Amino acid sequence: MPKCVQNSLADQVYTMLKEQILSGQLKGGMKIPEEQLAEQFGVSRTPIREAIRRLSEYGLITIKPRSHAIVSIITQKEANDIAKVRVSLEQLAIDSIDENAYAANVKDFSRYAADCQYALGIGDRATVFEQDSLFHLALIKASDNLALFNICERLDAKIQQLRIAQDLPEDELTYYLNQHSRIMNLLKNGEKEACKKLIYEHITHDLTSHMKEME
Repeated sequence: MPKCVQNSLADQVYTMLKEQILSGQLKGGMKIPEEQLAEQFGVSRTPIREAIRRLSEYGLITIKPRSHAIVSIITQKEANDIAKVRVSLEQLAIDSIDENAYAANVKDFSRYAADCQYALGIGDRATVFEQDSLFHLALIKASDNLALFNICERLDAKIQQLRIAQDLPEDELTYYLNQHSRIMNLLKNGEKEACKKLIYEHITHDLTSHMKEME
């Protein structure tokens, strides 16, 4: 099979597996069914393993030497580490968002916040998490710091996986999604210290109680 065709198939498998992991269809600890995927796509295991390798580099899959691959499990320590990094990065972004930057990006903030609420209303948690990620990436983008954005974009898949692992009850998820509008109002009014405190609460909310995937 030509290499370009194998690469295309690897891309397809990569995209499908990533979507299944981030939607919660494939949960932490579940084995990646290489043989089943090969049969589904009518290919050898080569493009399947290439997709798995890329997802391993992305942090979503763990490859067990001479054995098999599983969906990565987010431990309590990793959850806490991710939260600390997110808080620092987003607070740094907030420091860089001035009145003009807010005005230039407020439509994006508003759209993603509204899309979160709509998705929650129809019970589509996968879309809730996707739009929540886009809201936070928009905050980072508004800081006009490309290095900061690239770091956060790289971390995003793990953050989405963490949201799934937490499995917040609907009332708590609603509460934290409603904080998007408060974050926007504080930024609009230039209340950066209050906004950074809210970001801290928004990101670190009760990690210990709601982590389902533990060591």
